[in-house]
Amino acid sequence: MSGERGFTLLEVLVALGILVFAITTLMQSMGTAASNTHMLDERTRAYMLASNKLVELQVYQQWPETGTQDERVERDDREWLIRTRISGGPYPDTRRVDVEVGPDRAPGQERQVLYVLTSLLGKPAAEVVEVEAEGDTP
Repeated sequence: MSGERGFTLLEVLVALGILVFAITTLMQSMGTAASNTHMLDERTRAYMLASNKLVELQVYQQWPETGTQDERVERDDREWLIRTRISGGPYPDTRRVDVEVGPDRAPGQERQVLYVLTSLLGKPAAEVVEVEAEGDTP
């Protein structure tokens, strides 16, 4: 019996401590990865909503008035707030468009913006031609 050798209690406890530390670190990493994946998914949805709003402004070819407009939409079983700010652009016949998207919050809660998309819109060609034609008339 004296020829058999095994691990001492101290060696087993040290090995167990290392294993617990490794598992704890792995669980924290997995939690962080899941949180980052969720946030990336949210930002991707916000990007798609902002992009859709900008395309909508480009496709309808209407000269937007300056100001701020809030729109609430439901996508993927979630309420979103799309805030569109239109201001004068840096060049003649342009408008600056800022689209901010975030989850819709209850009154009193701080608004969270997940994505901001900024672009310029040019005055639609039909309106430019109409204005020039009106200016040529005596």
